[in-house]
Amino acid sequence: MAILTGRPDAKIKQVAEFLNLHPETVRILARQGAFPNAYKTGKGGRTSHTRIPWSDVEDFRKKAPPASM
Repeated sequence: MAILTGRPDAKIKQVAEFLNLHPETVRILARQGAFPNAYKTGKGGRTSHTRIPWSDVEDFRKKAPPASM
């Protein structure tokens, strides 16, 4: 498993590609608290971008059930 800490916080699209999920799924997961340190840039309004620390992404991946074929 790759160590991703030390990199700048990830954008929704980057997390979606890394986890092989749709970007909207990642947004929903972030709103539900799956990435506890996710935050909005700017003033945090509706048009602000969400950033997710790579450490949260790694933690989520470790807890996620393995994908079935």
